[in-house]
Amino acid sequence: MKKKLDSDDVIEHLIAATLGEHASARERYLYRESLRSLVRMAKAEQVVDIKASVKRLTGNLEMQNARRRAKAILLAQQLPGILESAQQQFEFKQ
Repeated sequence: MKKKLDSDDVIEHLIAATLGEHASARERYLYRESLRSLVRMAKAEQVVDIKASVKRLTGNLEMQNARRRAKAILLAQQLPGILESAQQQFEFKQ
């Protein structure tokens, strides 16, 4: 069973309020589909806005740089002693 969306209910109320009860089936259909198109466009714009916000928050990293950063973070988490031992080796070689 397909779930009835809230936007479908609002669209039906708008059709009834705007066209009235005496509108033809063709008029109701065209108005309904126009409103549904507007809803789809608004959803698409919202997705674009969300993606832009994510890019702004993450510093707009390119995929390759993001992979390098993720790899470095994983390596640092898995091997916490690497940096300390490397630092000690450099200190003793002076």
